[in-house]
Amino acid sequence: MKNLFLRKSVLGGLMLGALALTACDNFLDVNENPNNPENVRYPLVLPNALNRPLATVGSPLNILGNLWTNNWAQASDFLFYLPQNQYNLTPTTYDGSWQNMYSGAIADLRYIEVNAQEASDKNYVAIAKIMEAYSFQILADGWGDIPFTDVLAIDPRKPVTNLTPKYDAAESVYDGIITLLNDGLAQIDANAPRPNGQQDIYFGGDMAKWRRFANTLKLRVYMRQSRARDSKAKAGIQAMQQAGAQFLGASDNVAGNPGYSNATGRLNPLYESIGFTLTGANTSGYNATRANVFALNYLRETGDTLRLKALYAPRPGTTTSSSKNYYGVVNGVGTYAPSVSQQVSPVGPAIIRSFANQGFAAPVYLMTAAESYFLQAEAVERGYMTGIAKTLYQTGIEESFKLLGLTTAQASAYYNTSKSNPAPKNYYGIQPAAVLNAAAGQLDLKVVSPKYDDATSTEQKIEAIVTQKWIANNGYNGYESWSEFRRTGYPRGNYISLSARQRSFPVRLPYPQTEANNNPNTPTGVTLFAPRLFWDID
Repeated sequence: MKNLFLRKSVLGGLMLGALALTACDNFLDVNENPNNPENVRYPLVLPNALNRPLATVGSPLNILGNLWTNNWAQASDFLFYLPQNQYNLTPTTYDGSWQNMYSGAIADLRYIEVNAQEASDKNYVAIAKIMEAYSFQILADGWGDIPFTDVLAIDPRKPVTNLTPKYDAAESVYDGIITLLNDGLAQIDANAPRPNGQQDIYFGGDMAKWRRFANTLKLRVYMRQSRARDSKAKAGIQAMQQAGAQFLGASDNVAGNPGYSNATGRLNPLYESIGFTLTGANTSGYNATRANVFALNYLRETGDTLRLKALYAPRPGTTTSSSKNYYGVVNGVGTYAPSVSQQVSPVGPAIIRSFANQGFAAPVYLMTAAESYFLQAEAVERGYMTGIAKTLYQTGIEESFKLLGLTTAQASAYYNTSKSNPAPKNYYGIQPAAVLNAAAGQLDLKVVSPKYDDATSTEQKIEAIVTQKWIANNGYNGYESWSEFRRTGYPRGNYISLSARQRSFPVRLPYPQTEANNNPNTPTGVTLFAPRLFWDID
């Protein structure tokens, strides 16, 4: 027995070369059969290909986005997130995320696609293309221009000859992502063989769910371009609706679990980063990652106390009986005594389940039903498709409540209640006057009433939709929230870290050092603050 693990490599971190087998970093054990040709092993590679995005989007990029959209903050007695809080990422900070998506996920997916195509195994081809599209969007939304066409031109069965792939413009990558999704959708065949539950760790081989996921991802890609390429987004979405496209529906969450368990190397990646050890003790990440005063008090001021208590835990030593026992901290404050990690709220039980509740075995969510409904609601509100935006918006909130273990009745009571901007007050609990003075003019809540009819203009309704999407993605997909903030500017009141070295929001990630060292095509003159991505127009 040995682990089957596909790793391909190219100079500078994009390594897509010959197939290699090694016994490391995988959840899958398989029996080797020397009589089997290499190309029949692609079904065994699928779990690893699907696991790679879970590890990247579920932990490092999720944490980054939750920090930069002020869902989470660093406890001031820690320096755990110093580069993130100072907006001082280096070319090595997220090198691992780039590598894991390229030389991990995309390499495996290309291997599956090419060999499944040769075997006329249509549903494997479909899954590979859909997940290639997903992976490239994750990369393009962080880094902008990326290697794309040269990567897709590589035949993993042959030696690599192009070690310096060109960087395609992000607009072209987005167009290519749509093509990948269309090609993947065309390959889905209900009558063809499909993966089993051990191979397809997202949907257990349910190709109808893969179709809905692909359509929803396509909707996300079009909506991301709504302000930069309005006519293209509108035409694409209208064509989808005319073709009868179905999207992720009730409880249709894209969740993956390759077999997480309480063992070294097998923990849920977010749990491992900011949860608990194998014995149930707090990790340093757990103690360092606290509720952000902005998100916590946004929920409090809109009467969203049920989701507040799911997304955050009460201060150490207190109970959940009162929302007053939930405190947040300001991102970027200096160190002060007493230990703030013991006085402000940790990440909550819906996001980091306890050791006793087997949080180590929880799935990772790449896309939720709530996001699907909010995407549809905004598309309707913008006139890109027909439907009832209010109903889609309310259903999105219901799906968010359900994911947190709450009920649709509780969601209905929430979204039928009007709220207005609160009077100025001290939201910052234990934080000393010096912190409040430093934060003056920044920590200013601008709440949006959850009652849809309280919005009177199209832009106000879009703000309500995107703000609810930010709440729904809290803890689950911070990276998507960061992208949506760059696209729309919502939620309003999202503040710049007090310790930021530049008084601007980051708009992108720096290219990995390995790329800069080894690929002369790597773009130069790129910082966290410029240039903006093509869909981030102001």
